[in-house]
Amino acid sequence: MAKQATRGFNTSLQQVDERYAWINDMIRSRQDLLLQYMQLLNIKPRGKAGTSFDDYDDLMPDFHHNIDTFAADQTSPLSAQQAQLSAFCDHLIDYISHGHFDLYPKIIELIENASGRSLSIAHRVLPKIEQTTEVLMRFSDRYAEDLDDKKLATLREDLARVGECLEQRFKSEDRLIIGLRLVHSIVATEPLRA
Repeated sequence: MAKQATRGFNTSLQQVDERYAWINDMIRSRQDLLLQYMQLLNIKPRGKAGTSFDDYDDLMPDFHHNIDTFAADQTSPLSAQQAQLSAFCDHLIDYISHGHFDLYPKIIELIENASGRSLSIAHRVLPKIEQTTEVLMRFSDRYAEDLDDKKLATLREDLARVGECLEQRFKSEDRLIIGLRLVHSIVATEPLRA
């Protein structure tokens, strides 16, 4: 069901060619994470089944409008809310870890190998990603377990910050991917030198 639901979501980067199938996997994981976030906030995706969105930026205003829904939901038992939060936090940590320890180094290495030099894109983008990592890790540490009334009181604001961090992180990741695609397209169009 989740796989079907995420097919309608697009990021600013569509599927990339088969050379980078692992990037497609990252984009799908990103879409699943975003869907979990939206479900956590009790947001219903707009449009009819099969409708695609131009990109996730169209959804961001709704995040802030609907953040109160989760924290104020009195019909959902605390344990069900904790289960949703824990599942989201687990996926969030997996996504963050996979990016830092596998994907980003691979993208940077491919850019440097294709261009023959170190590019400043990594030096500009990675610190922005690392800033979001710190905020997202603090959120996960706080909410992955033992949800109580004290935590519920700050959940709304923390979820808003998570949404902002995810948006910034996705845009930064897109910059790395665009850099990779750009370098490879330039290298592919350069004439061979004798």
